[in-house]
Amino acid sequence: MSGAPHLALIHQPYRPETAEKARTLTPLLEARGVRSSLLSAFELDRATPSDYSLALSFGGDGTTLRTARWAAATGLPIVPIGMGTLSFLAELHPDEIEENLDRYLAGEFWRDERAMLSLAIDGQRAHALNDVVIARGAALRAITVDLQVHGRDVTRFTADGVVVATATGSTAYALAAGGPVLAPELRNIVVVPIAGHLSALRSLVLPETAELSLTVARSQPAVASADGQVDFELPVGQPAVVRLAQERAIFARRGDPRDFYAHLTERLRRGV
Repeated sequence: MSGAPHLALIHQPYRPETAEKARTLTPLLEARGVRSSLLSAFELDRATPSDYSLALSFGGDGTTLRTARWAAATGLPIVPIGMGTLSFLAELHPDEIEENLDRYLAGEFWRDERAMLSLAIDGQRAHALNDVVIARGAALRAITVDLQVHGRDVTRFTADGVVVATATGSTAYALAAGGPVLAPELRNIVVVPIAGHLSALRSLVLPETAELSLTVARSQPAVASADGQVDFELPVGQPAVVRLAQERAIFARRGDPRDFYAHLTERLRRGV
């Protein structure tokens, strides 16, 4: 985007305090000649990310995930303001915004580029920053999911579901299911069954070029979910195709990238 800076202030509509905090920035930005727009995280499809030079998301990781999917096509940098229970992706605490605002407006940050996934099911498409999950529907019995990579059979999972995660998502549902933690800059894909029954594979790490096909082989229809926020029905026999997306999520960071490792255990413990 060219011209004067224009900030997207994205809030979680079910958490009124996030909008209140975002509104406190309006007079500060106006005093600097910077335009801003207050946007609901649940109505981002009404806004065009290319109209903005920077996005600030106020909320937890769910708000950040919605913002990342909205912004990915344009590479709009995001500053996540942690106001959620965990806020694993947060860059700043709410009380740190004012002292850092001028630095972000001046572009004094590095771009933390995160890989995303592309999900395709019978012409329907979605992107995910964390993960794509194939999970059982309303019935409580396990589902059977066949995994192919590059069109070749790999294994059959009998499980509550299967998580396909990015490096970013490796610290989320995939970790809870027993998967490994990947460094955030990696572009690998992680596959982890959820409560797998006698599975030959407990987890699998694939290269960025991998194309995965996951098909519910029997038992019952399932649900395919992108970041736990965009859901599709997945009938028996219908493949869900997952690959690394061309788009990436961009976070505006000022801290040392090596701090990820220092803070990893601390943030996971905070979530517990």
